[in-house]
This record gives sequence, C-alpha cells and structure tokens, in this order.
Amino acid sequence: MSSIQYNNIFDAITDNPEEASELQTRADLMSVIRDIVQDNNWKQSEAAEKMGLTQPRVSNLLNGKIDKFSIDLLMTCLFRLGYRFKPVYKNKQLTIDVRAA
Repeated sequence: MSSIQYNNIFDAITDNPEEASELQTRADLMSVIRDIVQDNNWKQSEAAEKMGLTQPRVSNLLNGKIDKFSIDLLMTCLFRLGYRFKPVYKNKQLTIDVRAA
C-alpha cells in the first residue's frame, strides 16, 4: 500500500496550489478567531456584535464553514476585534507584525 503526503491538507482537495494556500489561510484565520472568542468566553451573539456579523454567521465561522468566508472578511473581523497586521519585508524575509489595539 502506498501513501501520499501533503504539505497542506488542502492540497488533497485541489490541484491548484494558490487555491490550497488560500483555503489554508482562511482556515488559519478562522481558527484564530475561534480561539479569541473562546478565550474571552463570548457567546455567539457577543462575538457577532463585536465583529459586525449576525449570530448565524458567527456560528458558521466557529463551525469551520470555510466556504462562507473570504480572507478579506476574516481580516476585517480581526481588525474589529482590535488586531492590526503589518507585513514587513526586510533582508529577503517576509514577516507579519501583529499588534493588539
């Protein structure tokens, strides 16, 4: 029996590396938002108010409905939660500085 290894779980569902990368980024952002909501012990309605979403949208987010969220919207939600992202390219290295407001 042979096995297949993937660098990114989403490589298993698409042959397009750009699409796999976008799906992984969305999943990562959704996980971070879920962790923030859980760490703050927010009810879905509280999280919805803070992120400017409806409670059903927060439910979709917390339940990993990746197809319902764009990277743009997830970044906006993090901004509304008080996080700022600043990409920095220096000495041929790309990093992202994240700051809480």
